[in-house]
Amino acid sequence: MATVLDGPQPVAAAQTSADLRLWRTGAIGALVLWLAYVLVPDDFLAFRVLVLYPAGSLVAAAAIVVGVRRYRPRVPAAWLLIACGLTSFAVADFVYGLHEVAGSQPFPSLADVFYLIAYPLFAIGLHAASNARVPEGDRGALIDAAIITTTAAMFAFLLIARQYVDDPSISLLATIVASAYPLADVLLLALALRFLLSVNWRTPSLQILALGLSLLLTGDLLYSVTSLFTSPGDASTADALLLAGVLTMGLAGLHPTMTELTTEPAEVRTPEYSVPRVVTLYLVSMIPVAVLAVQAILGEARYAWITITALTLIAALVVARFIDLAGQTRAATARGATLGRFSSAMLRGGGRQDLLDEASRAAAELVPEGDARVVEQDPSAFDERQLFVVPVEVGGVVVASVVADRARTTWRGVRDALGSLARGLAVALERDQLLEAQRQAADSLAVQNAQLRELDRMKDQLVSSVSHELRTPLTSLGGYIEMLLEGEAGELTADQRHFAEIIDRNCRRLNRMIDDILFVARVDAGRLSLELGWVDVAAVAEASVETVSARAQQGEVTVDLTVAEPVPQVWADPVRLGQMFDNLLSNAVKFTPPGGVVRVEVRGADDVVHVTVEDTGMGIPQDEVDHLFERFFRTSTVGAVAGTGLGLSIVKSIVEVHDGTITVSSTEGVGTAFHVELPVRALSAPGSPQLTKEHDER
Repeated sequence: MATVLDGPQPVAAAQTSADLRLWRTGAIGALVLWLAYVLVPDDFLAFRVLVLYPAGSLVAAAAIVVGVRRYRPRVPAAWLLIACGLTSFAVADFVYGLHEVAGSQPFPSLADVFYLIAYPLFAIGLHAASNARVPEGDRGALIDAAIITTTAAMFAFLLIARQYVDDPSISLLATIVASAYPLADVLLLALALRFLLSVNWRTPSLQILALGLSLLLTGDLLYSVTSLFTSPGDASTADALLLAGVLTMGLAGLHPTMTELTTEPAEVRTPEYSVPRVVTLYLVSMIPVAVLAVQAILGEARYAWITITALTLIAALVVARFIDLAGQTRAATARGATLGRFSSAMLRGGGRQDLLDEASRAAAELVPEGDARVVEQDPSAFDERQLFVVPVEVGGVVVASVVADRARTTWRGVRDALGSLARGLAVALERDQLLEAQRQAADSLAVQNAQLRELDRMKDQLVSSVSHELRTPLTSLGGYIEMLLEGEAGELTADQRHFAEIIDRNCRRLNRMIDDILFVARVDAGRLSLELGWVDVAAVAEASVETVSARAQQGEVTVDLTVAEPVPQVWADPVRLGQMFDNLLSNAVKFTPPGGVVRVEVRGADDVVHVTVEDTGMGIPQDEVDHLFERFFRTSTVGAVAGTGLGLSIVKSIVEVHDGTITVSSTEGVGTAFHVELPVRALSAPGSPQLTKEHDER
């Protein structure tokens, strides 16, 4: 199915696509310019050194300016300083080209001034970017960068000493300017490492910038090496690397992700000492040892103090790094202990205000040097440029906020800890709400239960009263109808006798309904009375069959009784068992069509009496069988057959009060079978058939 996008989304997609097309165009242009410089022969020296080479730096600077205007980074000064450095490179390249075309290469010259100005501009730009991303600074990355920079500075000083200090033909000014180049490279390397060791390398613009700086420093290193062992004219490879470096730096500023250079991250990653990083730092720190050993072997001890100084500084930096790691470990341990105490307090529970106060105390411990607290306000009420805010959500609703000084929460460990505190507080507050809701529900349920018990008592009282009140006039009616039918008031005509018989039949029906209602009420109240004794189940079944026979004959239904001897007697109430058989047989005859058969089987086995009442009636739909013993339930197949729906419910209650079981199987249109199992002595204590009898007050 196609997805319909709303208005802003296509515009954003178009802008992103246009940004990438712009960058690709810039990359192609930079590549063409670099190839032109490399491939144009030396015969076109003026074009190469006065047009192509300076144009590379100017194009790179222009690309950065375009990127700043297009993408609006948070701290544009960082990129603009780099662009100024590239512009200074362009001026130096042009001045140097003029000297080269003229066939003179004075040293030092005005070109050297602009070259040397560029490096501090690059360094200041990277420093501004570092401060923008990590206002507090990353001590670990700074120390790691210092270790590598110290090693590079050692080589720079050794290079200066060998090339310039030992050469008496070089003037003091030339020595100072020549020494400034490797020192500028060391400065740039230090700032670049400090920045690059603390950023997320997945950002494309930062990867491109790192590549550009690497090419620039490599070109400088190669230029210095070639100046030692070859003539200045053999520096074409170094020039190509330098041009590639400045073009790549310009492309970094033109990339759509250039804003990441100065964007403050949501969290500052704690330096992870992976195996490659540890091995690299170890090897770098061992370089001065190797150089000192070489100096000792070659007998060049004159500048050994430079190597020893570098070795001492690196050793101090390594110690500082381990102290920093130990401090981070202690801080992490303290945060873990605080969170542990906070979790215990949350588990103990308490009121809402107690939970908030405990969370505020824990937040203050997690950020000891900054303001950290928990307030019952929405995060939108705070200035997130100054404060680090974590919302506390309960049921999707923000009920509070964990607020801390942003400058003191730049480390991931602190922010993670505050996030854990917010989640723990949310769980505790939600649990407090649930407990309060549970308490309210329990109180409400107690009130409702009391009301239900009162209603139940009133219902029982009403049923008992109404039943007895109905029974009195019905008894009177029955008596007078009986007198009329016996002729005590004179002979009745045929119509009068017919009418009297109808009244008598309905009075008996009402009496049965009242009996059923009273039976159900006694079962609900737990006051069902039983007159227990040893009962011959077969005899009870035979009596019920005889009772229902007249009705069965009227409906042309055959009732067969089968008794599989021997059938043991059961300890039961014979009246209730008779009521059970009467209801089962009445239902079977009532729902069996003319010509049908009702079979009753009684048999004994293993201290259990099995009773089966099976008919060939209309049957019951399968989806209604499970509801058959529910009160007032009548199946969809009963049609106009009269009934209250209480008969089978009463049967089930009688069977269960005798600790028996009843099941049913039925096939619609074929018939239904009820299976009853009655234990022989289930209602008596082991070895004794005596029970306390509760007499029925009927």
